[in-house]
Amino acid sequence: MKKLFLAVSAVLFSLTLTFAQEVNPEEKAKQTVTEWTSQLNLTQEQQTQIYDIVLEAKKAKLAIKSDAAQTDEAKKAEQLAAITADLDSKVVGLLTEEQKPLYAKIVEERAAKKQAPEAQPQPQQ
Repeated sequence: MKKLFLAVSAVLFSLTLTFAQEVNPEEKAKQTVTEWTSQLNLTQEQQTQIYDIVLEAKKAKLAIKSDAAQTDEAKKAEQLAAITADLDSKVVGLLTEEQKPLYAKIVEERAAKKQAPEAQPQPQQ
């Protein structure tokens, strides 16, 4: 009986952690715009416009990631990259000449962060 209780508790605990990590697109978009506002010194108008663009991209990415019918990971990655490229071009169109180099740094850091896990060797046990 104790083992059954422990097993059920462990499953419920792991499910709680899984759902706690899920963030909706609106929250992610707000978080992104907040970060970019501090890094790029965005105006209120820019924040509003960029929020709409980021939210649209986050929703599109979530739809692709959660599409169970599509199993081709390479195609998913290609679609996600296209959404990101579209996001970047739209955001750059809203930035001033002073903000564009700063945004280019953000894009570079994002690319480096994305490649970093692949470059690190897995620890051997």
